[in-house]
Amino acid sequence: MITAIPMNDDRVASHFTKADCLVFLDEQGVEINRIDNPALAANCAGKEKMVDLLAEQQVNRVVVRNIGEQMLGKLLARQFAVYQTNCGRRLASDLGNPVASGLVQLNQASQGRQSLNHETKKKSGGCGCGHEGREGSESAGHCCQSSEQHHPKKANCRQGQVQGRGHGRCCHS
Repeated sequence: MITAIPMNDDRVASHFTKADCLVFLDEQGVEINRIDNPALAANCAGKEKMVDLLAEQQVNRVVVRNIGEQMLGKLLARQFAVYQTNCGRRLASDLGNPVASGLVQLNQASQGRQSLNHETKKKSGGCGCGHEGREGSESAGHCCQSSEQHHPKKANCRQGQVQGRGHGRCCHS
């Protein structure tokens, strides 16, 4: 069993996607890997990369202090067991076995924190990645995975460019 823990220096990060790095532990609580958090420098694209990284590292469990509803839902949908600690001053090695550490298992997305930013973005048309399911979410002309301007008339659009302005989807979605 591999456990992933979002860390800032030697503490469990207060917020899952804002951690400096992810620490990966084996079943004995021994650190086997430490990787910079891909979600720090990007919006939803970085968060997707973070979830993909967990799968690539063959993670079974994730230990968090705080996590948003949206991200918790993504982790649960991908079959990760998610546990919550109420203290960041615990040694990562002590968290290798969440049950023995007395952590609370999170089983529903609603157990995560409600995101005020997510609700604001939803009301204003979304972040632009098309995941909100709203038509025209990319009307600002940028895709969340790219800072490039969209080129609506190009027949072969590249990743990060929309398939026609106002259609509400990027080539990558």
